[in-house]
Amino acid sequence: MRTRNQTLRIMPRLLLASALLAPLPLLVGCNNQPDSSEAMSHISRADTYAEQGQYRSALVEIKNAIQADPNNVSHIVRLAEVYQAIGAYEQASDLLEPWLENDASDVALPLAQAYVEQGKQLSALETLETFAADSPEAQLQASLIRAEALRLAGEKAEALALFRNLTDSNGANIKAIVGVARSHLDLNQTSQAIQALDEWTNRNEQEPEVLYWKGVAQYRENQLEAASATLTDAVGALPTSDVFLPIRRDILSSLSRVLTEQGRITEAQVYNRILAENLNTGAREQGEAAVAAIKDGNIDEAKTILRDMLKLDPDNEQVALMLGALSAGTGELDEGTRLLTENLDPETTPTQFIRAATMAQIDAGDREEALKTLDRAIKARPNDNELLAMHGILALSLPEYQDAGVASLSKAISNEPDRVRLRLALAQYHIRNDQPEQALGQLRMAFTSNPSEWNTTGTYLNLLIQQGETTEAAEIRDSLLNGYGEEPSAVLLASMADAQLGNTEAAKKRLETLVNESPQLQAPKVALAMLYNQTGQPDKAVEMFIDAAKITPGAIRPLQQAGQIYAQNHSVDEVEQWLSKVGQDNPELIMNTDALGALIRIRRGELSDARNLLDKWQTEDSEAVSRATGQLLRAEAQEAANARDFATARAKAAEAIALEPENLRYALLPVGIYELEGKLNEALKALAAVEETFGSERAVILSRATLLKQKDGDSPAYDYLLAQWQSTRDTGLMPSLLGLAKTVAPESQDELTDSWLSVAPNSSAAHMARADWLMANQQEIVAANHYEQVISRQPNNIAALNNLAWLLREENPTRAIEMAGRARDLAPDNAAVLDTYGWILHLTGNHAEAKEVIERALALAPENAEIRSHLETVKQAM
Repeated sequence: MRTRNQTLRIMPRLLLASALLAPLPLLVGCNNQPDSSEAMSHISRADTYAEQGQYRSALVEIKNAIQADPNNVSHIVRLAEVYQAIGAYEQASDLLEPWLENDASDVALPLAQAYVEQGKQLSALETLETFAADSPEAQLQASLIRAEALRLAGEKAEALALFRNLTDSNGANIKAIVGVARSHLDLNQTSQAIQALDEWTNRNEQEPEVLYWKGVAQYRENQLEAASATLTDAVGALPTSDVFLPIRRDILSSLSRVLTEQGRITEAQVYNRILAENLNTGAREQGEAAVAAIKDGNIDEAKTILRDMLKLDPDNEQVALMLGALSAGTGELDEGTRLLTENLDPETTPTQFIRAATMAQIDAGDREEALKTLDRAIKARPNDNELLAMHGILALSLPEYQDAGVASLSKAISNEPDRVRLRLALAQYHIRNDQPEQALGQLRMAFTSNPSEWNTTGTYLNLLIQQGETTEAAEIRDSLLNGYGEEPSAVLLASMADAQLGNTEAAKKRLETLVNESPQLQAPKVALAMLYNQTGQPDKAVEMFIDAAKITPGAIRPLQQAGQIYAQNHSVDEVEQWLSKVGQDNPELIMNTDALGALIRIRRGELSDARNLLDKWQTEDSEAVSRATGQLLRAEAQEAANARDFATARAKAAEAIALEPENLRYALLPVGIYELEGKLNEALKALAAVEETFGSERAVILSRATLLKQKDGDSPAYDYLLAQWQSTRDTGLMPSLLGLAKTVAPESQDELTDSWLSVAPNSSAAHMARADWLMANQQEIVAANHYEQVISRQPNNIAALNNLAWLLREENPTRAIEMAGRARDLAPDNAAVLDTYGWILHLTGNHAEAKEVIERALALAPENAEIRSHLETVKQAM
């Protein structure tokens, strides 16, 4: 047996503070060698003390026994049993946990009991898996723990059945009858709980815990006289003890509450004084002050109070969790995440703190750790719908855990079918995975439950129209108008549906009425502006977008949309003049017109003018100005780097990063600057720092591949990109990987294009790459099929049209001419496209037109020998 240096901590629980605050000395024997007989003497005295309720003395004796015989697990178990007797369950589990691996037969049962008393039923059951009962008493205790774990997990009926069986076979067992009573109470069967407790008491002596739960049940039945009498009997049945036991606290608290409700205030105060003398009322008053400060909105004051409490009681998990939640919610993410993570127990921590902890972990970029927390929590509380919902939504955001997310959301919906937002989340998952029927099934149920959940109903209508379910969409539109005709949101959705269904005039009239009746609403104006633009009324659209922008002048999007429409029929100079006039006419919009004007100048390289527009708004808290300033800094950094002014470039890059530290493009600026300097090692070091913050994002991977190519050549870059593709299956890596493969490993293109297509079967780029490789390797029939796939998704893909025409030139010249003609119309100055079109004209016998087209192609590419050869052949055929 190994020696363990087990530290015995002072219990943090307030109810035990008065009993255990002073350190308990370990007595030293006369010699330096462990003396087993001396240890047993201490244990014998400890047992005597414990039987008399003198727990302080019992603890001293057991600790002396442990010092005398530190390797004896039975002494550890005895100490844990005393801890549990006085309600120090966390102390007991902390003490026993290090011994479980090697001494499961001795430790597992008391450790499982300590866990279940803390509400950690999952840990209790996991611990019981390491234990094999070797006696009827051990089997009974294990069965009681399992029954209580079922009750804690929400399996109330199953727990009741098991507790009843245990009561039938062990008629005097207190835990069994208390389990029966508590299960009845969980099921709101108070009369059955009272009956069961009465029957047990008639067969056995009065026990304080049994009387307590009978009093609780009577109180819930509003039998105040009976409850006060029962709880008074429970007080009389309590054993004497030098520690304020949890059962005494529970009985006195309940009796005080019952007496107060009866109007027997004087009697209640007697018990309140006893409670106050034995509990840390100062800490309770501080806690109440913190809660009051939160309710009044004084968050800083609440945090100060909680920090002071935590200094005095560092082990107080509830205080730490409350402070962590407040800190995380007010932007102090480091402190909040640390406190929440360190003090969170997924099995027992209240749901609101688990929510705060997982949100803090997500904000810190640790989504998988947040998911692990929630996974453990729902295993412990499998019917907690809030936990299921959080787990489901988070899991759906992580590709490798989406099946678990669907399962959690489905269970939550099964528990509460009217949770419309959960159905929407599940529907959106199905939409993303091209499963429209499953999505519509969820959305139909959501609409039936609550048509006025407008986001969900809007998604439902859009999906119906996208899927061509126009009849059902029209029915939903009519039901909205008939049932919610006075609700602006319903009218808006119905109008938007009408617009998509082709009833544009009806939609326009309804939206115009809505805008006139509710001019303060922005969404109808935005919808009407979009409809004006779609129906060839750009001036009205621009005007309506400006009206919408004035409702929320801090938001740039409506003004940006107005500018985009205006720019369709005006030059860049005219757009700049228009923005200036809009700002003059509408002073509340001038900051955003300047921000948009600055963006135009940045694109034109007029960085000084952009700087002049933005500098006057730097003191304003504007997201639009901040984003435009970031883009300006990025452009200024690139301009300085191109001018070899690397010091200025780095300074500008640092400003951009400080402005938006979460912006990956800005974070990569120093890498690019080092690359321009030719300092590739420094660039790689800078990139490593970016990767540490952002992870293996596509831009980071591609940047590393570029640096490797410059530093070490194509082969290392190819090997690196290939390894990244194999681990991430990020299709955005494939164009660069295939480009390197052409020179480094041409034979790999077959496998690469095939694997790209298997990962992204609906990707036009994947079909195009596969078709190009097949065409280059004389597999023309299969290549043609892939080009057809591209054209079905991108009818104006010039390369696909041109190549398909070439492949069909002999097998199907009519379609080949059609494809080549479409490519020629789209790219009339592309020599390769003209050559294909001219050659197919020649093959179909139209030599004169073919000659004219190919001569045009040769004029565009006079050095192209193949085009020149085609022209000679056509001339000879004439």
